[in-house]
Amino acid sequence: MKSIKHMLFGLVLATCAAFNASATPTYSDMFFVVPEFGPTTTQTWDFGISAPGALAGETFEFDFLFNTPPEPAWFSFVVFPDLAGSIAFTDLGIFAGDLFTPIDALSLNLASELAKGAGWITSGTYDLRLAGTFLVDGAGFTGRAESDIPEPVSLALLGLGLAGMAGVRRRKAVKEAA
Repeated sequence: MKSIKHMLFGLVLATCAAFNASATPTYSDMFFVVPEFGPTTTQTWDFGISAPGALAGETFEFDFLFNTPPEPAWFSFVVFPDLAGSIAFTDLGIFAGDLFTPIDALSLNLASELAKGAGWITSGTYDLRLAGTFLVDGAGFTGRAESDIPEPVSLALLGLGLAGMAGVRRRKAVKEAA
């Protein structure tokens, strides 16, 4: 019963926020997200906000800036409230590093309690913009982005292997012809 009330309250607040989208959000900020490099060929970014002073019904718009690997790579992210029913996302966008040029390289999915996207992007700085409404006091959200890091050495080894296989096949064809 409580979750139904939360959902209805969230829908009402999200609808109000959508109609009041031109208003300046109560909370807004920009963050540069520092990547973490692990032992694998994946680069990760953990990001999010906590707004202990936020009150239910207040709105937010946050920009998270990412620098992606030097080659075209797969990039994906997911963002969700820290507490179910505490935030309603109302807008999601991915922009070039200038913060104004929208890009369509990623397929974006936005639900009231979940924002995610994935796709191939080229090297550069990208802005992930999230907007929404706090449904409970002191709410926050957490996100994680991942990108594959192309390995030039692995690609070179793969190319050498393919060339070697072609050479063996050619030698075998010449031997059979003789």
